[in-house]
Parts: sequence; structure tokens; C-alpha cells
Amino acid sequence: MNKKSNIRQNILMIGLLLLFANPAQGQIQYRKWNTFDANRVATVFNNANQIANGNNQAAALSTFPSMEYPQGSGIDYGMVFGLVVGGFTTDGGGSNPRNEPYLDGAMEEGPAWFWDPNHYDPYAEFVNGDRAAMSDDPETWPTGGPNHGWPAVYPGTDTPVLVGAEGWPGFGKNGARIADQESFSVCFAVDHLAEFPPERWLKTQTTMRGLAWKLNLYEDMIFWVYTVRNMGNANIDSCLIGIYSDWDFISAILPPEPFGDADRQYYDPIRQLAYGSDDNGFELSPFGGSLAENDIAWAGTMFLKTPKGDDGKEMGVTTYDAFHGWKNANTPLENGVHKLGFYWYNMLNIMDPNDSDGDRIDDSFDNDGDGVFESDYHVAEATVNVLATGPFTLPPGETDTLVIATVFGVSKTDLLRNADRAISLFQKGFVVPKPPPAPIVQGVAEDRKVTLTWGRDSEVDSTFEGYRIYRSQDRGATWGEPIIDATGSVVGFAPLAQFDLADGVTGAHPDAPFLDRGIDSGLEPLRQIINGDTVNVFTDESVVNGFTYWYAVTSYTTGDPATPPIENSRGTDPAIAGDNTVAVIPSKPLATQNLDDIRVVPNPYIVASGFETTPNVRELQFTHLPAECTIRIFNAAAELVATVAHTDGRSFQAWNLRTANDQEIAPGLYFYHIRSKLGEKIGKFVIIK
Repeated sequence: MNKKSNIRQNILMIGLLLLFANPAQGQIQYRKWNTFDANRVATVFNNANQIANGNNQAAALSTFPSMEYPQGSGIDYGMVFGLVVGGFTTDGGGSNPRNEPYLDGAMEEGPAWFWDPNHYDPYAEFVNGDRAAMSDDPETWPTGGPNHGWPAVYPGTDTPVLVGAEGWPGFGKNGARIADQESFSVCFAVDHLAEFPPERWLKTQTTMRGLAWKLNLYEDMIFWVYTVRNMGNANIDSCLIGIYSDWDFISAILPPEPFGDADRQYYDPIRQLAYGSDDNGFELSPFGGSLAENDIAWAGTMFLKTPKGDDGKEMGVTTYDAFHGWKNANTPLENGVHKLGFYWYNMLNIMDPNDSDGDRIDDSFDNDGDGVFESDYHVAEATVNVLATGPFTLPPGETDTLVIATVFGVSKTDLLRNADRAISLFQKGFVVPKPPPAPIVQGVAEDRKVTLTWGRDSEVDSTFEGYRIYRSQDRGATWGEPIIDATGSVVGFAPLAQFDLADGVTGAHPDAPFLDRGIDSGLEPLRQIINGDTVNVFTDESVVNGFTYWYAVTSYTTGDPATPPIENSRGTDPAIAGDNTVAVIPSKPLATQNLDDIRVVPNPYIVASGFETTPNVRELQFTHLPAECTIRIFNAAAELVATVAHTDGRSFQAWNLRTANDQEIAPGLYFYHIRSKLGEKIGKFVIIK
């Protein structure tokens, strides 16, 4: 048997041993999950250095949203993203008689991979409750420490934990929170399952922060800040710090192949951006049907700050390895499925057939003739890459920092534009321009009419220019007619209505095609006096009873030749009171005399009708109901299909087109029977697919 066959057999043996290892060893006690959902990117993450959890090997282990974009669409693009740290040391954890590289990875993506045992464990004193700590979730903040509930110092060090005045250890000066949503966790590296041979880990301590902003300039990205501290008593030599990114366009367990359609990934060395999208402009939708090229996002992982080399300069990305996550990791040795090969072949990227010049960067080409060299690497089923920086030396007690961003766009052009915005924001020290205060909106629904009311606090800001009123009919996935730029990219949505100051500031700003500044309409059409106060009121009479509408009112700035105008972001959850987004359902008044006006809308119900406000929501409405009644639904054979209790006092009731056994109903003719104190009503409706 030749040497290559022996290597393959050994790797297979290692994978099998990991698969059947005793799960009772080293259980992770304090790993918790939470969700970023402040802007158009929504994703789960944990406090053990892992982002997303769209497990392609075991659907039952998946957690969503996992890089959902845009938020509310139900389309996810993230499998697993994780910090990886490798190197050599004489003071590592476990035993290492063969002097193999130590390697710790945050990814947990299935039993065939070295990262099946999670290699980072959160410190208990930084954890509270059942969710990872986030700035907008105070129940997750610890309460037992002397520092606003947090520990005074990082474990094993005398470095203080800086906590801001609001009780959150923010990323800003003296612990101030700077982003609209932040996460914070502190971990140590350890192996939780025995490896063969042998078990070993680096003695490191890591912190992980996430930063997300609502502002429309930065609503398509989340920033992630990692620090790595050497807690051992010897150098970590030939140290590499990297990010493993498993993008999937889209993330779903779907045929063919059998994990979805093929993807393509690229690398932009100027932006230090590893990105990708679908390969052929076609994907199966998780909600049935298919997705076309314009429905599939582009996304990527980019480096913004890296450790410094011996010359005192940041090393930047020194490795880009793109590989097929389910096959041979792009090398003849089938490495990448276990840590024995990951350091050499994925983080150092040696002997890679896609790196013809040996520079550790998979080959690049000027694909579109714009002078920018980008890799054009096609893979099937799983779009995996590793970006790494190093090697360098990390002395005992020293800390190095890695800052990355995960960025989205509706097209390649839009993605690259958003990547440039991410670079600009980082270079500005994460100083985000502020729009005027967001309006606090209230919505009242009536018969075929919705009335929105908000105050005038936004107008006190000296930069205020006007209001834009948006309406969404798909629960926030889109907000009106798309605005298309010269490249064909969707860069925003046209508002339902707009009112601006009569000050001569009109039209679009050249750097903000998504935000027209208005036509000098004045604000007088909005003004009304209610209970002695002058407020803003807008009425929409172009609505259908029984239909769910989301409304958002934003305020925006004037802008100037150097700075484009900016506006408030639309809230992502209308159930949250006190923000600028509300959800309403116009309806007829309650039935108080008889049941003659009860209707089913729409009727006939056509699957994929306008009432399906998101791809995974199917419902019809019973309208003009009394305050309380019981609705029974029968098929054409007079078999009871479902019973719906209407008790909320409203004049309408939704039904999700599912049986009492939670099965989707078949097309055909159905009958309903309504019983209430006012009497009984029998009617029929039709489902068409």
C-alpha cells in the first residue's frame, strides 16, 4: 500500500473515532446562543466564537436565522463561521509527543470534521441565563461581579473589563456602546473530546464582539472583533489566526447533489474579501418553486485589521484557501476533515493545486477586465474558504486582534459597494453619522383605511430635511417599489409618500441614489391638532381589509456636497412599541346584529396570492366577525378539517390553511360553519394551486 493510501486510511480512521467518541467527555457547560437582528442581516451566534448554525449534515442541529438576508425573507446563506488559531508551543494543553501544530477551531459542523468537539468554552462569570450576552438584552448580562455585575478583570490577568455607564462592556472608549447592537463573550481554548493521536490545545483566551448598525449605509453588514491572548508560559510560534467561512447560496438541505445547487466563490485581494454567490443563477427555494439570479444574494467575509509582522506593519490576509467542503479540501491528501491537515493545507495553504504560484493565495484573475484581480473558483454544493493571517510569534501574556466583517449585497456591484462602506466605517473608527431622531409611530386600522400618527421630535434636529413613509406587504422583506441604480442593483425602495421642508434642497444626492431629498412639498399636509398638540398624521386608503401591512416612517437629513443624506432605519419588529414601525390589519367593524356580512378573503384562495406576505406564510382571513365565535372548516366530503376559536375581540380571524393534525390542506372546495351568540353562518371557499 502506498504512502498516500496510508494517509487517507489514517484520516478516515480519525474521522470514525471522532464520530463514535464518548460525548460525555468535557461537556460544554456555558455555551449560549443569541441573535443579531438590528439590520437587514439576521444571524444566530454563540459565545464560543461561532457564527451561524446552518448545519448541512444534520438539519435537526441547525438554528435559524443563519445569515438570513434580507431579514424576514426566510432565505439563509450561512452554514458555519468560526475563529481558528494554530501554531507551535512548548506549553500547550494536553500532550503532543510528535510536535504536531496545535489548532483550535470554533466551528461545530458535524462528526466528519475535526471541529465536531467545540474547542472554546466560555467563562462562567461572563454568562447569565440561557442566551449569549448582547447589549440590547439586559437579561443576559451577568449580575454576580463587582463591575456592574461583570468581572473586574479578564480571568488570569490584571486587565480590567471596561463597562460603560449603562452597564454594558461596549467596544467604545471606557466601555461605551457604539453600535446599535453589540455582543460580547470571553472564552478559553480546550479540547472536549479525545483525539487520536493525541489530544492537544493552545492555552489561549479569546474575546469575540459583534457590532451591527441600523443606519441604511451599514445595514447590510455585521462586524466581528476577535482578540487572542497567549495564556501559556511559552511563545506560540508560527502562529496563524484565521476565519473559516462556510457560505451556501442558499443554505438549505435540498436536491440536487444532494445539498443544493452549485456555488462560485471569489477573492478580491484589494478589499481582502472572500465572497461568492450562486453559480448558475438558479436555486430551489425552501418554500417551494425556485429562485432566480436576482433573488439570490452575494455575500462575503473580509479582513479589516490583522496582527503586525516583524516589520511593524499589519500582515493582512496571507492565506486564501477556497475548497469544496464535502470532498477533498482542494488538496490531493483529502485534508481539511481533521486538524492534522488543517493547519498545513488550509491555514498555510501549501501544496494547493489552485495556487499555481505558491503565494498561499488561490489563483486570481482579472475576470471582468476592471484591473482588479479576483479568483474565480467554482465548487459544487459547499462554498468553503479560509482566510488567515500569519505566521507570527505571540509571546506569553500578549494579545493580538483580528477584525472582520460579514457583508451582503443584492448583486456583485452592491456587495463591493457595501464592502467599501465597511472599510470606510472601520477606518473612521466606527464613528457613524447620526440621522435625526426616529419618529415614534402609532397606527390605527379601520375599514379599508390606516392612519399613522407621530410627533415632531425629529424636526428639532438641525439636519432634518423630511419624512419618508414606507409600506410593506410582505412583513418587511421589501418596502415598496425597488430603486435600481445604473448597474441594475436594487439600492433601496421608493416610499409610499414623502414630505420635505420647502427649503430648496431637492432631488437625489449623487452618492445616495436610494434617498431622494424631495420636491419642497412642505410639511403642512401632515399637520393636525389632536388634544391641543400639533402632530403629523398620514392616512392610507389604498388598503384591503384582512391584509397585514407593515408601515415605517423615517426622518432624513439634508446632506451636503461631501456627505450624502442619511435616514433612520426601518424597525425590524413592529411588535416592539415606541419605534418607527407598526403592523396593522384593516378590517370591517365587528358584526353586532347578524352574520350576513362575513366573508372569506381571498376567495378563491390562489397559492402565492398577495395574502402570502412572506414565502413561508400561507393564510386566509374570515372578516366581519363578531367579537367571539367558533369557526369549523370542512372539506367537500363533509369531514372536519380544522376548528378555529376566535376570541380576541377583533372583526377578523386568520387561518393558516393547515389541518388539526398540522398538515397542509389540499386544493379544492371547502365549507365553513360559524357559531356565535348572534347565530350561525355557513359558507364556502375554494383553494387553488
